[in-house]
Amino acid sequence: MDSTSLNQTYRLLALCARVERHPRFEEQLACQLRDFTAWDELPAQAELHGIGPLLWYHFQSVEVVIPETTHRALRGLYLRHRALNQIHTQSLLELLTLLDQRDIRPLVLKGLALAWRAYPDPALRPISDIDLLLAKDELLPALEVLRQAGYCVATPRSQLKRLPKELTANSPPRNGISTHIELHHYDPAHRAFNDNAPDNEFRDFREPPQCLVIDGCKVYTASPLDTLLYLMRHLRGHLFDARADRPLPLKWMADILSLVEKQADEIDWYALCQRDPAFLKHLAVLYSLTPLPEQYKNRLPIKTAGKLGGMGQYPGGWPQWPFRTWKNIGFWPYLWRTFSPPSEWWLRLYYGIDSGSIFWHGQVLYRLRLFQLMGWALVRRLPFIRR
Repeated sequence: MDSTSLNQTYRLLALCARVERHPRFEEQLACQLRDFTAWDELPAQAELHGIGPLLWYHFQSVEVVIPETTHRALRGLYLRHRALNQIHTQSLLELLTLLDQRDIRPLVLKGLALAWRAYPDPALRPISDIDLLLAKDELLPALEVLRQAGYCVATPRSQLKRLPKELTANSPPRNGISTHIELHHYDPAHRAFNDNAPDNEFRDFREPPQCLVIDGCKVYTASPLDTLLYLMRHLRGHLFDARADRPLPLKWMADILSLVEKQADEIDWYALCQRDPAFLKHLAVLYSLTPLPEQYKNRLPIKTAGKLGGMGQYPGGWPQWPFRTWKNIGFWPYLWRTFSPPSEWWLRLYYGIDSGSIFWHGQVLYRLRLFQLMGWALVRRLPFIRR
């Protein structure tokens, strides 16, 4: 796909990375669809960003004629993810029942919890795995419960020399589909060299868990405020991994905006900003891609970021591209790309800053961050760390 088509497609997908429809959104959607030409590539790009079902959902509300092949492909994505989500949901409920029998009650994070909490139809939120957050002393017992129940455990307990920040397992197949499960924990005293994790997105869950009813079963998840802070940390934390062929999924943006708008009247925005002063500036970048509904303008003190330069563009050197790839473009061009400042969109999303700070963050702080990441990459290769 050429850069013009890719930019056109990204703008359309980003606009649709939300649940709530409103007049400004529908007006912009109709306008973009009238001039849109990259229909053949649209379903694949929508699937790459995890918003194929959501795109199909929004297309039902506009009168613009969409090519039949594109419409069928998007409907197929919706039906596929509806079936997969039903399988993953049943796997989740069975898993939680097994753990509950041992008095282990984890928090369900991200995908499935958000699908049932923030979306009018859970099928609109594609699911790739199940994320559970447990206390540190529950991690190994939970893994043993799964092993005894016939789950395929990636790392047997006998081989664990050090407790990592997450463990994984795969459920027994259901209709030929196995669900991938990630068991996470966070312990402030068990960081840095011990688990090779200088940053950890699972910190700072302060509020009591909330009960969510899924298919008549009680499931526990983090409060909306804790969830929003976690989702923004998760999104920002993956900016250094994202690149043009592996972009930051727009479904993560849809999760944040959908939860913000669904819980706008219940969330204590003052408390949220006390815990993350830059949160609203991060949020303003997301709302530069899809418009803020009028009814929330007084509730959410967001200064609209406007149209940002380099939307959806990522740095071109390390760490997005492994060091060995310098052979493809040459060492000096690779080094130049590594230390070239990212786009305005990237910098404002990562740092939560205004336009006046772009130069300082791009020329200085971004490069210092690269040196920090390089230091951690070297530390992890030391023999006494890898043991």
